[in-house]
Amino acid sequence: MDLISFQEALKIGLNLPQMGLEVQKVPLQEAHGRILAKDFYAKDPLPKATNAAMDGFGFRLEDLGKSMPIGATIYAGNPLAVLAPGTCLKIMTGALVPDGVDVVVPLEQMQEYDDLNATAPLGFKKGANIRYEGENFQAGDLLLKKGTPLKIGDIALLASQGCATLSVYQKLKVGVFSSGDEVVGLGSAAQKHQVYDTNGVVLVAILQHLGFEATHLGHLPDHLKEQTKRLQESLTHDVLISSAGVSVGDKDHFKEALLQMGAKIHYHGVNVKPGKPILCASVADKLIFGMPGNPLSCVATFLALVRPVLCKQAGNNTPEPLIKARLNSPLNVKGQRMHLVLGHLENGVFTPYKDNTYGAGAIDALSRSNGLAYFSGVTEVLVSLLP
Repeated sequence: MDLISFQEALKIGLNLPQMGLEVQKVPLQEAHGRILAKDFYAKDPLPKATNAAMDGFGFRLEDLGKSMPIGATIYAGNPLAVLAPGTCLKIMTGALVPDGVDVVVPLEQMQEYDDLNATAPLGFKKGANIRYEGENFQAGDLLLKKGTPLKIGDIALLASQGCATLSVYQKLKVGVFSSGDEVVGLGSAAQKHQVYDTNGVVLVAILQHLGFEATHLGHLPDHLKEQTKRLQESLTHDVLISSAGVSVGDKDHFKEALLQMGAKIHYHGVNVKPGKPILCASVADKLIFGMPGNPLSCVATFLALVRPVLCKQAGNNTPEPLIKARLNSPLNVKGQRMHLVLGHLENGVFTPYKDNTYGAGAIDALSRSNGLAYFSGVTEVLVSLLP
């Protein structure tokens, strides 16, 4: 197995040809987490019209400090009123501000007022407590770029523009296998020589969290012909991911099965710990990843090397942010390679779980950690938060 560097593996994955993505229309309330398929431009300015930011009184600057008759009271939803000469206006939050009103003085800051007259103190600057039309953005401004994963704030912004439906990319269809004759499904009674299907369940959960349409396709037996058949039948999915069977053992048939299908192997073996045997391949425009069988290795390498590739393939132009952090103490590791270290990130400081002395089978490390650090022998690390 010829190893390539972590950086090279990631570059290969990110430079794979973009698979064709279908576009669909969805109601705005169902668009959270989806990937925007077209640039979205503002239909209206924000604010749409100049309006009051507070409940109060509208005055001309030169009338501050004077007792002024109240010419009218205006509310949000009222048509635009007129400020008559020699008067002020009582105005509520969101109401349209008439021409001539220079400031809105909040009720609690008024010098005095009753039903007929109002006196505002001096000291307010022009524009105080007024939201001017278009001060946030103008009609025609680019609000959201194609490829944006939509957050709650984006949904609110689009709703404010009257957007009822939205063009988004179809979700990637990802099929997940677990391989190995020792693997048994959850809910059954595993014997001493068996293990529960942790990888399949965890991968599906992560994939669904990332917004993909993920399906557990079951178990791949340690049999070359059967693996080839099952994988070939599953190419209706955009992406296939299988765990275990990617090393060089007698029953590790995954790579050979792919070759019998005519797959192109992009890499097999990365200089990373854990997760060295990870494999990336493609058949036509379908992507296939072979993950290590150990759950820690499987999750770590998926997050580091597979997640960014799938997000890009899904049309997402916003990479998962990596957080710069300091190590709480020096981390001694062996070998010149990328180390993926589980631990806890708090206030910019990363603390490896059990000082990075946990073993490959310590699944508790996943439960007790909130971050995955990328470490290659420096005092600072980059950390991605665990889903």
